Amino acid sequence: MNKQTRWLDLEIKRWTEGKIISAEQAASIRALYPEPPPTLSWGLIVFSSIGAVVVGLGMILVFAHNWHAIPRFGKLGIIFGALLAAHAGGLAVWRKEGWRRQLGEALCLFGTMAFGAGIWLVAQLYNIDEHFPAGFLIWGLGALAMAWALRSVPQGILAALLLSIWGGFERFEFQAPVDWSPLLVLVGLVPLAWHLRSGLLTAFVLAALSLLVLCNESFFAESNSVWLTAYALSVLLVGAGILLDDDSSRTAQRKVITFFGVGGFVFCTYFRSFSAVDRWVFATTHGAGDAFSTAGTLAYHWLPFVAGMALWVILLVRVWRGVRGVVPLGDWIYPVALIFSQFVASTAYRQVPYAPGAQPDRLSGYSDRFIVFNLICLALATAWMVRGCRYGQIRPTILGSLFFALIVVARYFDLPGTLATRGMVFIVLGAVLFAEGFYYRKLRREAAEEENA
Repeated sequence: MNKQTRWLDLEIKRWTEGKIISAEQAASIRALYPEPPPTLSWGLIVFSSIGAVVVGLGMILVFAHNWHAIPRFGKLGIIFGALLAAHAGGLAVWRKEGWRRQLGEALCLFGTMAFGAGIWLVAQLYNIDEHFPAGFLIWGLGALAMAWALRSVPQGILAALLLSIWGGFERFEFQAPVDWSPLLVLVGLVPLAWHLRSGLLTAFVLAALSLLVLCNESFFAESNSVWLTAYALSVLLVGAGILLDDDSSRTAQRKVITFFGVGGFVFCTYFRSFSAVDRWVFATTHGAGDAFSTAGTLAYHWLPFVAGMALWVILLVRVWRGVRGVVPLGDWIYPVALIFSQFVASTAYRQVPYAPGAQPDRLSGYSDRFIVFNLICLALATAWMVRGCRYGQIRPTILGSLFFALIVVARYFDLPGTLATRGMVFIVLGAVLFAEGFYYRKLRREAAEEENA
């Protein structure tokens, strides 16, 4: 029995005992709210999965300690026996209903851990000197296959982690990034997360996909191109979150997608609002004809941008046709900022590498572009505060206020001049927050009066 059902039963009992309603009326009211089907506890899911992983790691360490004393066929028997026993037992229990299904999923997760251990142990047993990231790839593909077979969130999370480790080793250990690694996550895990409607799996998949794209691009491209790709991905995710507003069945996924999108956008914009950081990002930028010389770099740079802008165009068309409600004006800051950034990057000339204390480079005509990113930050913070006050929502009000305060405090350390000049910064900040409090209170009171009218 969930919390809402318990509350309803207690209230009906209180109304019946107080003779507010009759027993027949109580039965009729209770019949309107049938007991929802039992669901698995997240505590059971999380702890059983963690337990399976920990047990798997412990058994690997135990066998590793005594590995030299076990004959070869005994080693093979242990490897394949543990693998088969875990998956066979897990599948047998998984077919049952209730908590047994989750227990079976945990056993299968242990089997996937045994599969990964078997890869390394067999390689060590037969002295196979192979490219070791391939082991993580095979292990990740095995976890991906089990994730689809069982429709399993823990298996999908393990697959996302393993494929990220594989791509990271290829990029940083061997300087040989695999361009199709993000595509593997996109094709293999994104549809699974969408099908399962899991916010947790969506978070891991988005993190893995973003990590692989940015790591791979960083090998070919310069800092500005990587930053632009991160910016485009964040704008794409913000738009996707807005499109999912109307689908109540995907609330958890929408929150995760919006968090990644807005968080990435805020970080990238605030990062570029510092003049020294902005010049460092653009320190070795090429012109439009030279910046993106390879097909791979072109794909990394332009595909997220084109996909993000296409999604916002779709959103605009849906609003224009009345398919969905009006998108708040403040949300259009995201695509406008992306267009500005892409324009600046595509028209910049090669600049002299930035050194501390050097004067801003005037060749490109955009040496003051960090001011625009400050304005974008201020516009976004203001939009959040106005939206929160207007609709009586405390979360955007607080987030906008904190972001505004963060911008003002950062500019306090940038401003030249006396303490009196810098002190005006805090006076302005306090005045804005003070006025916001009155505005919020006024709108809440007006809303309450309309409800009571």
